[in-house]
Amino acid sequence: MEGFTPSVLMMIILAVIIGFAVGCFFMKQREKIKEAKKKLHTSEQEHEEDEDNEYEEEIMNIVNEGHEQGAIMEGEARMITNIFEFGDKDVTDVMTSRKKIDAIDVNMSVEKALNYMLDEPYSRYPLYEDDIDNIVGVLYLKDVIDAYLNQKEATLSDIAREPFFVHQTMNLSVLFQEMQTKKIHMAIVIDEYSQTEGIVSMEDMLEVIVGNILDEYDVEDRNITKIGWADIYLVRGSTRLEELEDTLGIEFDVEDIETLNGFLIDQLGHLPEDNEEIEIIYQGYSFKSVDIHDNMIRQVKVEKRKRKEEEDVRTQ
Repeated sequence: MEGFTPSVLMMIILAVIIGFAVGCFFMKQREKIKEAKKKLHTSEQEHEEDEDNEYEEEIMNIVNEGHEQGAIMEGEARMITNIFEFGDKDVTDVMTSRKKIDAIDVNMSVEKALNYMLDEPYSRYPLYEDDIDNIVGVLYLKDVIDAYLNQKEATLSDIAREPFFVHQTMNLSVLFQEMQTKKIHMAIVIDEYSQTEGIVSMEDMLEVIVGNILDEYDVEDRNITKIGWADIYLVRGSTRLEELEDTLGIEFDVEDIETLNGFLIDQLGHLPEDNEEIEIIYQGYSFKSVDIHDNMIRQVKVEKRKRKEEEDVRTQ
């Protein structure tokens, strides 16, 4: 694909989308499509902007005609329009502004950072030192969970990933390709004085085209967070047993108990102390306390055992 401008690449992608989305209608319009595709594939980087606009207009006329005849749904037509507009936007059009950034102080402990992140609807956070204009890294929720469970001496600086800085005037389609190539999920937007203007994520850019996208750790799934590829989960004590049954593929054979916290206390036989370490083996899974506060089990590490135990085992 080297040699094509971002706008032409987006139009090529569009041609593929159209081919799948509106089959019957575009079979009738095949001569127009063939001509549009021919022009798209022969376009080179030195072509004038007005020629690209002409090709876009030609395809959009076909799309509009298909929408009027009912061959293309309104949502599909809107997405195609968004694709063409994507290349005309700058980073500032989609970024989260400076005032709305949720960032974490580098001096915060891993435990406090984890508790903060679990209460918020995001999976990545800028890490700053002194103030928001000094971003020193990006924290991933899954990295913080792993450090809390397995790297007791780690600091936030140890586990933070390198920040990726972009200028506020950068074109959105150019940034999208660069972040995709480098496998980067978040960029820090700065001005000409290197001060933080905002942040932008891959999800932000994709939402310009297809609308809201659930983050991999959005609120709907935050009760249960999978750690890595293994069958290991960090689960809130307030999680309903029905939800956990669906995730683990097991059944909690109990009555009048609705949450994981209630189940574990019932199995334990007493209210846990804040410094108590608890492990319950049940249905081939280990349920180990991570956070106990005010006699409530707030966070639990759930891990599938290599060999299923027939009887429950308690370790305090």
